Amino acid sequence: MKPRELVGLALELTRIPGIKVAMSGDEECRLLYSSFTRRHPRLRVIQSKRWGVALLAIPERFDDYFRNPQRAHLRREFNRASRAGLTFVAVDPKTRLEEIFGINRSAETRQGQPMHPHYLDEARVRRYFERSTDVFGVTDADGVLRAYVCVRVCGEVACVERILGHADTLNAGVMWVLIAGTIRELAERKRTQGNPRWFMYDMFFGASPGLRQFKQWVGFGPHRVSWSWRR
Repeated sequence: MKPRELVGLALELTRIPGIKVAMSGDEECRLLYSSFTRRHPRLRVIQSKRWGVALLAIPERFDDYFRNPQRAHLRREFNRASRAGLTFVAVDPKTRLEEIFGINRSAETRQGQPMHPHYLDEARVRRYFERSTDVFGVTDADGVLRAYVCVRVCGEVACVERILGHADTLNAGVMWVLIAGTIRELAERKRTQGNPRWFMYDMFFGASPGLRQFKQWVGFGPHRVSWSWRR
């Protein structure tokens, strides 16, 4: 990154809101907490997931979120994809593994990077889904799974662990249906259980321009997070 870009990023970081997030849950949540709070691999003086975390405040009511004027682009894309037969569903990965493998293998690169080998190794994928919790997806008009997201709720935060769409349906808006449906599910859980309060989609500033724009349209923004673990 050029010096001018570094200065601009530093100024942007000083303006982002700071919040406190309490995590809790199973051993997988504990591992996530450890990874978020370990030292950054390059900037050793800060935690790995502290500055610029992409978070969305989960709404009290999904309809209020969806009808917000700031979500106009999301609504247009969601409605277009829905008219094409794309439908949000809860996923039992044990019965959808072949479709999941098809999604994973549909492109050799993602966000300009080679597809991670863990997504292509059938044994690793099977083991991963043995410990996954909430898995949601999008099916096409024929009922075939075309995208999926794996979410783990850890106290106040719901973390995206994996999210992927079939390369052939990305332009059809499959990811808009997937993310909107997931937010609706999390809003209902917050209403009935009190948590999660936040939806985390990795980091904001490290994302590619296209992914960063997508996060903005959906409602994710950069935050400075103080993580804690609640027993």
